[in-house]
Amino acid sequence: MVLGELTVKEALKRNTFQHAKVLTGVNGLNRVIKWCHILEVKDIDLFINGGELILTTGIGLLNSSNQSNYVETLINKHTAGLCIELGSFFQDIPSNLLSLAEKKNYPIIIFEKTVRFIDITQDIHSLLINRHHQNMLDLDRLSQNLNKLSLQPNGILKILQELSLYFQSPCFFITNNEKYYYPTNQGETERTIREYIHNHLNDTKELTTFPLNNKSYCLNTVRLFEQIWGYLLIENKQFPSTELTALMLDRASIALSHILLRNRTIEERKQSDEAELIHSLLNLDTLESNQLKNILPMYCFSHSFRLICWPLLEEEHGSTRKGDEFKLYLLTLLRPFFKKLGFHPVISYRHQELIVLIYMNPPKIEKINWQQITEKLTVLTEDYFPAQSIFGISSIHQEPIKAKTAYEEAKQIILLKQKKLIDCHNYEQIGIYHLILPLLKTKIMKEYIHIHLGKVMEYDRLNRSELLKTLAIYLDCNGNKKEASERLFIVRQTLYHRIDKLEGILGGNFMDSSNRLAIEVAIKAFYLEEEAIHFKEQIIADVK
Repeated sequence: MVLGELTVKEALKRNTFQHAKVLTGVNGLNRVIKWCHILEVKDIDLFINGGELILTTGIGLLNSSNQSNYVETLINKHTAGLCIELGSFFQDIPSNLLSLAEKKNYPIIIFEKTVRFIDITQDIHSLLINRHHQNMLDLDRLSQNLNKLSLQPNGILKILQELSLYFQSPCFFITNNEKYYYPTNQGETERTIREYIHNHLNDTKELTTFPLNNKSYCLNTVRLFEQIWGYLLIENKQFPSTELTALMLDRASIALSHILLRNRTIEERKQSDEAELIHSLLNLDTLESNQLKNILPMYCFSHSFRLICWPLLEEEHGSTRKGDEFKLYLLTLLRPFFKKLGFHPVISYRHQELIVLIYMNPPKIEKINWQQITEKLTVLTEDYFPAQSIFGISSIHQEPIKAKTAYEEAKQIILLKQKKLIDCHNYEQIGIYHLILPLLKTKIMKEYIHIHLGKVMEYDRLNRSELLKTLAIYLDCNGNKKEASERLFIVRQTLYHRIDKLEGILGGNFMDSSNRLAIEVAIKAFYLEEEAIHFKEQIIADVK
């Protein structure tokens, strides 16, 4: 059993306090002593930090005008108590000081006989140091026991049992899907705590103490990969210091996280056939229709889905990170994230990319705030994928046979983001590119670009000018000449000259709404056209 903090009440039982008498603050004798300090100066602010048991002969209280301020400063600094030796400087304690201290439940203790302050400080300090040393030994012993228990069958329950016996208090471990508690008669309490956590607790990082049904509980989060995987709680009956309690719960949380990570790793290894499942979906042209039911889980036929695709981060030497440990890390990072949102994730870690099919009931998937999800995904994965965490999210599809279409949509998003043509992640938000991308696979768009931009591109080729770039930025600035010249890093007169050239080539009405729309579509297509062949080849290669 861990030793608690030293209180004033406990210190008064020591032999060195046998001649002590408590004048005030009987209700404050549970104040914690962190140190014992002899204080004989008037200006005390700089010499105390809080938690000290103050020993004095009263010389600092000689000035009657400052006596109340002196005691009030000790109270405000959260010292444990004031011990005064009566004699040369103080024969008795003024009633106003006693009244102030009693009002604040602040202990004032007197010694009616001469005492050796050095004996008191040595006794208190030895007690504090020995107690701290013993607690550290117990903490180390507890950590070793918890680590051993984490390797045994039913390790979670055994860890809770160890903690419960150690603290002599009920202990709980709350996760999304499982419930653990010790002793075994705490089922109703566990349900109450689970409901409280669901309704009141946010993403907390530190030890939290909260009241519930006339009891107090200490809570610590169990984390993996910066995500909360569960909550460890102990009923707070009579605990040691908050710092020591935090250390103990932290040790237990680490042991629990090891169990969760090991179980998750085993689960991910068992689900390695998900990669083959997605590969089969992306090659449905090679499958018979009746084979789908043998490949896909049943929820795939009743749930809508989106497909999310990431290109994998390349190392300096150019090869992608393929190690099994890195693969398992990514899977254990993403799967709980999607499950917490209510999705059924199906994940494939391929040689150049990570693909996730996320399934959900049709009414629910429509109500999801995808802006929040993409922001959280960006933060979650920014260290493991290319700059700015580039990924693409397909539109919502209803049938498994649409997986290949969803994959192409996600890859199109990645292409547009790599070209810095969009700043969104969802296929529904790409605007005019819904029309441009399919047409890039035909001759229609190439002819369209030539009709609207051919003369400008020819002029640039013959004169080594930048009229096309100027046109694109001028339109992007909605005809604002000042903004366009700043973005082009040219003076405004140069811009005026280029606009005159463009009017000569395109006609003076090129900024009219219908003409402008046609030109803007052609410009967006032009910046994509050079990538079209590579994009098509990449899709075919990745599917295979």
